[in-house]
Amino acid sequence: MTPTREPVDQVMVTVYRAPRSYTGEEMAEISCHGGTVAADGIMSLLIDAGCRPAEPGEFTRRAVLAGKMTLSQAEAVADMAEARSEPAYRCALARYRGALSGLVAGLSNDLSELLAEVEFNLGFDEHDTVSGAVPKTRINRITARLDKTIASAERGRFLIEGANVAIVGRPNAGKSSLFNRLVEEERAITSPIPGTTRDRVDATVVLAGVPVRLVDTAGLTAQGDCPRTGTVPKTGSPRTGTVPKTGSLRPRTVPKVGRSPVPRTGSAVLTALALAQTAKAVEQADVIVALFDGSRPAGPSDRAVIAAIRGRESICVMNKTDLPCRLDRAFARNCPSRLTPVSCRTGAGIGRLRSRLARSLRAGPGPRLAVNRRQLEALSSCRDALVRAGSAPTLETAALETRSAIDMLSQVDAPATSTDILDRVFARFCIGK
Repeated sequence: MTPTREPVDQVMVTVYRAPRSYTGEEMAEISCHGGTVAADGIMSLLIDAGCRPAEPGEFTRRAVLAGKMTLSQAEAVADMAEARSEPAYRCALARYRGALSGLVAGLSNDLSELLAEVEFNLGFDEHDTVSGAVPKTRINRITARLDKTIASAERGRFLIEGANVAIVGRPNAGKSSLFNRLVEEERAITSPIPGTTRDRVDATVVLAGVPVRLVDTAGLTAQGDCPRTGTVPKTGSPRTGTVPKTGSLRPRTVPKVGRSPVPRTGSAVLTALALAQTAKAVEQADVIVALFDGSRPAGPSDRAVIAAIRGRESICVMNKTDLPCRLDRAFARNCPSRLTPVSCRTGAGIGRLRSRLARSLRAGPGPRLAVNRRQLEALSSCRDALVRAGSAPTLETAALETRSAIDMLSQVDAPATSTDILDRVFARFCIGK
């Protein structure tokens, strides 16, 4: 009730006794009617009585500090709340039920036994002057298990964090049309005029259980390959992205790829900004879809695209297969990956492209250990230290690297005393958790 004895709401109070509560402490939960007015009124009364609002993730953090759950289970709570697909939720639920904690406990036990053997050999060497050998067979067996775990974790990481996929190509190659086909709605403006897209356009779709953020970028244009623009024809579909053959033709002035000239016109300023946004999208992409116009010979801009994606996870696509093919065979052979033919106008090949994209994201049915980036870093650091232990020239070095591997592995389910790691984990939690 308010200080004037007026009722705020009729509520139900549930009491949880320690240590059987979520946090392991004495707890009470107030259930009120929906809406913000009653909830705000009750919050005001509680604050006036000496309570304070919880920090983000504070309830789960208290549970970790009380030993009610491990750190990886706590992270799974947030991942379940943020899951954008059923497979992502199932993987988070498995971790909440202890799948990752059990795996880490098993690996930790193997490493502890390895360290005991190394230290025994080291002590035997010191006292009896008999040279002990680094147990490489045991080290290789644990390393192989870690490699398998990390491979599974890398395949499942996109389930939690999602994947960024950038569509790049020369102007008028059909990037926006492909973007619209993949998101299955008209999100990006399409036009036969090259350079229609000046800013990044993005949308999120779920592909084989993986949340994929598709990014449509501005066209990459190299000097010597300046597209020409003209009047827009009254007939025909803008989805084809074909260059009009009629009208007044005027060359566009665009900066060289890889340079930062001082723009002199409003159009050049926009083009420079668009190219900067494209470069940023390529840098942030987990997978790059490189789109080429199959109805025209490859030019300097197409070769600039090849150079931009070299060494990156990429899928090369040839658009406009509904038109006569004029793309050079030599250029096709030089692509980092086999060209996937599609027609954004008719939709031919789009299903095949989706399947290839899913494979590149390692998506699909089957169990996988989905971990976040922090956990994957800890597992990888553990594996690296163990590899160094296996190639160590002395037992002293092998023992040191084995201890390092144990320390790295412990960060997956870091002790409650590790304040920095706790702060990093719970920074992304919402208040209600």
